[in-house]
Amino acid sequence: MSIITVWVDDLLLFASDDEHMKIMKNNISSLWTATDLGKPSKIIGIEITVNNDSVTMSQQKYLETILRKEGMENTNPVSMPLNPNMKLEPNLDDNEPN
Repeated sequence: MSIITVWVDDLLLFASDDEHMKIMKNNISSLWTATDLGKPSKIIGIEITVNNDSVTMSQQKYLETILRKEGMENTNPVSMPLNPNMKLEPNLDDNEPN
């Protein structure tokens, strides 16, 4: 499995093994000038942690900055403010919700 994420001129490459990563890097470098910055730790305000069996992405520092700016740093956190089982449907009529 290979995944390429793009943000303007920044790319993140994810691959299931080293061979897929090498192929992606070679393909990209054959078309464009590219610099390999190694394993990512942060991109566009998102902190990235790579382990042997997982990739974790977090915006905790960004959210803490917003909470401090708005004077809400002492609010009580909740794990999920929206019911994860709620089915969202498109608003086909483009009207306001009831």
